[in-house]
Amino acid sequence: MNDEEFDKYLEDACDELDQKYQALVNEFGFGGHDNFVVEYEKQSLMFFDKERPVVEASILPVASHIPEKDSLVWFWSNHRLPEPIRRHSSVVKKLFDVTGYEVFNKPSVKCDENMAWEIAAMACKCLGAEGVYRIPQGNMHSYVLLTEVRHYS
Repeated sequence: MNDEEFDKYLEDACDELDQKYQALVNEFGFGGHDNFVVEYEKQSLMFFDKERPVVEASILPVASHIPEKDSLVWFWSNHRLPEPIRRHSSVVKKLFDVTGYEVFNKPSVKCDENMAWEIAAMACKCLGAEGVYRIPQGNMHSYVLLTEVRHYS
């Protein structure tokens, strides 16, 4: 993929993510829930209204971003995480296969928050996910793909 093709892919990915997020807002009330619980080992993200679970999603972890360090670490390369999480996340390496850009093959990347969202958007497009969710965790944000979203039953 040359630079022009990459720019088009990125633009399309960001446009698609905006549309997907709006669909999640409309159908599942994203952005309006009281709280959430993420369980990386179970590949699960649950949203609550007060104490009542209302939406659940299957997730694929992409990367963690530390804004104050302008650093993004891929979940597949983070040796602090259990092997099953890293293995599950390694499918994100497909971005390297699609683009040929080395940034998708390095364990960590220097990037700002905007670039972190762009990377998440490209992962979403590449892997056909339903959307992206950014999970605040102390001084960092983790980006996960929403691979299946459903009302809690």
